[in-house]
Amino acid sequence: MEPLQGERVADDESLAERTVRAAIRAYRLHPFDAVDASVVAEVAGVSLETVERLFPTWDALLLVTYDRWAQLRGSRRVTEPSCTIDHVRLTLAEDVADPGLVRVLAGVVTIASSESRFSDLFRKRFEEYVEELTVGLQRDFDRGVEESSIPAYQAATQLLAVYEGMQIQMLVRPYIDVLVEFDRAVGTLRQGWKRHDVPSWDLDEVPVRV
Repeated sequence: MEPLQGERVADDESLAERTVRAAIRAYRLHPFDAVDASVVAEVAGVSLETVERLFPTWDALLLVTYDRWAQLRGSRRVTEPSCTIDHVRLTLAEDVADPGLVRVLAGVVTIASSESRFSDLFRKRFEEYVEELTVGLQRDFDRGVEESSIPAYQAATQLLAVYEGMQIQMLVRPYIDVLVEFDRAVGTLRQGWKRHDVPSWDLDEVPVRV
């Protein structure tokens, strides 16, 4: 007796979740370029044909894995961050403890910057994160938690640059304490956000050296 359509869909959903979780485990165990559908199938304990049927293209599996892994980040935090910068710092600490996701993030940059079928979807993930940081920083500015003379979206771009830079440093220079360096860089950012630029034509505001 063949399974009903609903049963087949449920089975496929269960297999897809199993496959995505296996992809996460595979990226934790292996370098980014060493993981392919056959490796994921082996880790999942399913056939290669099953993986390829559920995810006909590799980029599709990679995108779903990226999204699922990103959802898991921060899920075990016992305390809420006090501000957006604290949130990013906690995320960086989680990256240090789970560098596999950072390897995936670094790997998908090449896809996001390409003209492939999935490039727009990966670029959208980066844009969504900038928007998340922008909203968080604007809330911090409004509450007086942070001071800034520049728009929140500019501050978000700068904060993201520091965060992603530390991620890369973590991968290629593992002897660096990226949390310490993040704190130093953020201190510089905060000072820069507070500084008001003086227009070059406003000579009355330019201090005169004696």
